[in-house]
Amino acid sequence: MKLVNLLRCGFTMFSHFRYPTKQQSLIWLKRRRNVPPSVIAKELKVSRPFVSQAQKIAEGRIKKLLLTAAQMNRISVENINPEFGFAIGYNPATDAKTYITYSPEFRVQVWFDHEGNCNKCELHSECDRILRGLAVEWGFSIPKEMDPTQVAKTLFNKIKGALGWE
Repeated sequence: MKLVNLLRCGFTMFSHFRYPTKQQSLIWLKRRRNVPPSVIAKELKVSRPFVSQAQKIAEGRIKKLLLTAAQMNRISVENINPEFGFAIGYNPATDAKTYITYSPEFRVQVWFDHEGNCNKCELHSECDRILRGLAVEWGFSIPKEMDPTQVAKTLFNKIKGALGWE
């Protein structure tokens, strides 16, 4: 899998969307982990309607981020789930299945499915760090001996399974 870090690829030139705020991201992440809105409201000392509204706004922003990342990379989106910050598409220029992820920690990332030689790649450690971090966020364990390409394939297969996209 090849990483394209969109945070550094000029997202600032698009002013029609925004990342979720820290509080919206926190609420979104807790809801993704099935924490009930009443528990989140109590923890954050806000109302339940506030939690629901924040989640709705966060999901709208995440959907725009995922779709903009797809558009910037000429990816036709096949499946998208802003509730979980994940999209799958196809890039005809690279003839590759493509995965787009959103994470409050790692922001938007675009991954192109390919067989690579990770040990010779300058992005090896960055890809490995991000992929393993995403696995932790999703609650998946990944064997330490896997290279980033294997980690990506395993992670994205697990995510697709969790979303019922297999």
